[in-house]
Amino acid sequence: MTNSSLIPDFTQYSLALFKDEKLIHASDGGGLRPLWDALEKHKDQSGLLLHDKVMGLAAARLIVRSGIIAEIFTMVASRPAKEFLEERDIRLTAFDVAANILTKHKSTVCPGEVIAIETSDPDTFLQKIKAMMDNRMVNYLS
Repeated sequence: MTNSSLIPDFTQYSLALFKDEKLIHASDGGGLRPLWDALEKHKDQSGLLLHDKVMGLAAARLIVRSGIIAEIFTMVASRPAKEFLEERDIRLTAFDVAANILTKHKSTVCPGEVIAIETSDPDTFLQKIKAMMDNRMVNYLS
């Protein structure tokens, strides 16, 4: 599926989905919510190419669960995300690989990465990630 004409342009979006070289979804949001929304919106698709600025283990687990992504381009991936995707034959091109994905202030490992590392059960993982995203939205709105 690799096509050199589909080089990520993270000045235009933080996340983009492509089907047959055509942009079908883009977002400039941060965190896991844009990925969650894109995977839900396009859950009936398959073989999609994903550009996502940051790829942590939580994102990788959501992608594998969706079954719709064939290839990923990212600026930075965590080592756990890279290994998880490679084990599941999802092609990943990362410009940099870090030990873990850190918070915006680079003070701690991001909450999604912590949840993904500490939660092996897929259903529990999904519940915790959804609760984390819902909690962030409540905090953002209040």
